[in-house]
Amino acid sequence: MAKRLTVYESGVRNHFEQEEQETTSRFVYMRRSVERLKQLGESRKYPKNTVIIQEGEIPSCCYLVLSGQVVAAKETQEGNELFFYLMEENSLCGEANMLFHRALPVMFRTTVTSELVCIREHVLRAAMEKDPELAMAVFECVADKFFEAMDENAKMKSHSATWLLCDLLITFARQYGIAYDDKILIHKKISIEYITNLLGVNRATTVRAIRKLKDMNLLENINCFYCIRGIEQLQRHQVLLP
Repeated sequence: MAKRLTVYESGVRNHFEQEEQETTSRFVYMRRSVERLKQLGESRKYPKNTVIIQEGEIPSCCYLVLSGQVVAAKETQEGNELFFYLMEENSLCGEANMLFHRALPVMFRTTVTSELVCIREHVLRAAMEKDPELAMAVFECVADKFFEAMDENAKMKSHSATWLLCDLLITFARQYGIAYDDKILIHKKISIEYITNLLGVNRATTVRAIRKLKDMNLLENINCFYCIRGIEQLQRHQVLLP
């Protein structure tokens, strides 16, 4: 589940708090069951860029993220990477493919040093049979990925790269933002390549979209961090974009 802002820019507190409540309600069963899931396997730390499940593999275990981040990614024929889903603290990854014996169309890789709990299939199945609430937590995670994929697919087909960038920046603000001189500083080092992989566009398109927002005084860089000069202004601009 994603991290959220703890300090908000004046005037947008209610907006983000409402979205926080909506996101929390999406993971009702997971919040109740995460401690039980932690007991189903052993935790281990994985270095940055460790592939924990290969593309094309039918996993024999799934992973619960205790800390760090895991990305579902795929390499293109041009040698680039596309990011499909980001999993952070208290998220499961690989559970659906493990339970239904389906080969992964993507790989799962850590983007930072991450602590994960490896849960074997027979252990999770037994726990799900005994504990309906834990089973619902697993289904909840699977459903969230499905709905998120549909939502992102609709956005990709319906909107321009600049609209998608605005949407991504607002998401980053919710997850990593801190108040800074009446602005929102995204307190996470985010590279052009990282944004490009998430947007599914080429680097030049990403650079143009970022430059456009900077030229409009909606975005700036402070000490190598992106900073949104005003969330409401960025959202109003996004509404006007195709």
